[in-house]
Amino acid sequence: MRIRVPKKFLPVVIVGVLLMAMVPAVAAYEAHVVNVTARVEERFNIIKTMRLATDEEIGTSGITFPNSPNPSTVTDPTSVPIETCVVWMVTITVSNPHDYTMENVVVTDHFGAELAVALWNVDPGSTVVDVYWKTHTRPDGSTFETQYRITWDVVTLAPSGDAGDSATLDLLVWTKLNPAGKQEYTSPGPYTLNSGATMKWLDPDGHQFSSSTPSLELEAN
Repeated sequence: MRIRVPKKFLPVVIVGVLLMAMVPAVAAYEAHVVNVTARVEERFNIIKTMRLATDEEIGTSGITFPNSPNPSTVTDPTSVPIETCVVWMVTITVSNPHDYTMENVVVTDHFGAELAVALWNVDPGSTVVDVYWKTHTRPDGSTFETQYRITWDVVTLAPSGDAGDSATLDLLVWTKLNPAGKQEYTSPGPYTLNSGATMKWLDPDGHQFSSSTPSLELEAN
């Protein structure tokens, strides 16, 4: 039986048919996106934490701090007084949750311009850590440090459950003097300790993956 549709209703009918055809495709696409997201989220494990450095760690560091570090007014790593030398211990831990060896594992991070950074410990000790800084040139030709950065060549992480499936990096981070010779932080307000550690690696097929931690935040008052 043939059904005649008045011409004035044809656009409505066509749109309805197209929408019905699109529903399965949209549902399939949404399912694909969810599955891809889940797979990506399962492919990494990187954690970054901070705490106040202990008196023993400060005393044995061999570092000449710009002022007396972590005086009694410093009690909270996320809420610090202004114009005070605050020293943190920042720890980055990476691990392999997979059944394959992660290759070419590299971790990078950038720290705030108010901070200085030094290597404290790395495990395993065979991994290479490069702590360096960007510099700025004054009109008189002299230079000063502007931002510390790290590159940590973990190289490989063994499959989950095997020896060598994780690695840990400890860094001493402290507030330095600004170019005018004033102790940071010079003004109250929110600050970012770092940009967030980023880890990149290759799977056995040579596909690259990456993951990053949130930045560490604090308040100066």
